[in-house]
Amino acid sequence: MGEPPKKVYPPGWNDPPMLSYSPANPPPKSRITNKRVAFPVGSSTTQSTAQSPDVSSKTLPDPVGSPCIDVLYLKACENFTKALELLKDESIKEHIWKMLSIWQSGKFSENIQQLLTNLSTNIAEGNRNAASQDYLKLAMLPNEPILKIYLQYLKSLADLTAT
Repeated sequence: MGEPPKKVYPPGWNDPPMLSYSPANPPPKSRITNKRVAFPVGSSTTQSTAQSPDVSSKTLPDPVGSPCIDVLYLKACENFTKALELLKDESIKEHIWKMLSIWQSGKFSENIQQLLTNLSTNIAEGNRNAASQDYLKLAMLPNEPILKIYLQYLKSLADLTAT
């Protein structure tokens, strides 16, 4: 009496396939379906059908990261420094300084740099209505995840310094 007899069941819909491969008998190539091929980035056919660079470059938006414009950056730093001197909340100060260091590394587009400079000027001058409008312009910019992190701190800074 050794082993009990093995019962044979028909395979179910979710049973794994019975594969028995050996080095001498590798799996067929038709079953390898998880390989992906990257779309060619630069090909001669796409360049020939594209518009001339002069026409297409005028319609494209600013790139996500632009080189830091020193004049705007220095003016904004000066204005934010004036506003931050009046604050006691260290977390707002810390986040504004982080935002300025990201700006200096070139992560903001020229449009954002201009809006941040305008916002800093209005905050430093205590012009609450203009600062609110600049804040809304910044908040409505699409696809700016880096800036979205610091919007709440800019809003808090504008609200605290205007009072």
